[in-house]
Amino acid sequence: MRIIAVINQKGGCGKTTVAVNLAAALGELEKKVLLVDMDPQSHASLSLDITGRVVDHTTYDLLRDPRVMVEDATCRYDDHLDVIPSSPVLGAVEQELAGKDARETRLASKLVRIEDRYDYVIIDSPPNVGLLTFNALMAAGEVVIPVDPSYFSLQGVGNLLETVELLENETKHRVTVSILVNNIEKRTNFSRDIVQELERLYGAELMEVTISHSVKYKVAALRGVPIFGIPRSDRLRWEFLTLARELEDRSSLIETADMGEWMEKLHGPRVASGRAIFSLDVPAAGSVYLTGEFNNWSRDGIRMEKDDDDGLWKIAVDLDPGEYEYRYIVDGVWIKDPRNVDSVLNEFGQENSLLIV
Repeated sequence: MRIIAVINQKGGCGKTTVAVNLAAALGELEKKVLLVDMDPQSHASLSLDITGRVVDHTTYDLLRDPRVMVEDATCRYDDHLDVIPSSPVLGAVEQELAGKDARETRLASKLVRIEDRYDYVIIDSPPNVGLLTFNALMAAGEVVIPVDPSYFSLQGVGNLLETVELLENETKHRVTVSILVNNIEKRTNFSRDIVQELERLYGAELMEVTISHSVKYKVAALRGVPIFGIPRSDRLRWEFLTLARELEDRSSLIETADMGEWMEKLHGPRVASGRAIFSLDVPAAGSVYLTGEFNNWSRDGIRMEKDDDDGLWKIAVDLDPGEYEYRYIVDGVWIKDPRNVDSVLNEFGQENSLLIV
């Protein structure tokens, strides 16, 4: 499964148009696609007329509630395209998650659970570099930066690439960057000059296909359909199909993330065939126990053993499908699982780790 974030901190560059129509183009190639709307303006959702439907959950719930899974927030658009819609309340999530652990990996923690369900996940990001964009970047293995032919966009690309590089240095999470010339009037000398400058500065990252300016994109958004649903738009359809195929051709250059490794990093216990393997990295501890709903929160807990090979404390527990709150007892001190981003508050206002089997 390839996860592609469409990002640009500059508004008006056609970011949402690219995200929506790229997702639709991949669907035209018979790929199974999930479009995730991470913009509080909800323009991707509006472009597909999703907000007019009754939805129980949005990306806001997906980021805030550890019990809300991708399938809970997904709307079916057609046979090849599913959508997780956004809502204006998503704008409040940055304040609500302030000070929370692993808040930059909330989206990744949900997408890692659906490894085999989609060929592509396309994420439409907001026009700024904040918590929502960082969630998109941490979830993605690839980034597409749409650039409209303007001086301000040209300057902004460098700043955005610096942000991506900073993220990689800080988190060791690497993404492959592709720059897409979008919304271009190909007959003007100015546009050709901008493209030449982009080729000079970012030749390796610059995509061969360019996307033309057209009022038909506004017509498509008004009707709640991608460009493939608009008559007499053959050239625009061809451009997005070419974009989809070019991304397909780049698949050999993409380093696919180890989903199993991501799963352990974000959710702690590894679960397979009804057995959960709990592990904790506390090399100096004298004793480590596991306790939770599966043993009625016994104060004695289940004794964990230290693995001589990797130094981790481990225990395997057989569990039926369901939700389980748990904590570790390290030298008599109760702690939540530092490797699990999912947690819920208990009756004492403390965080218990949450395992979903």
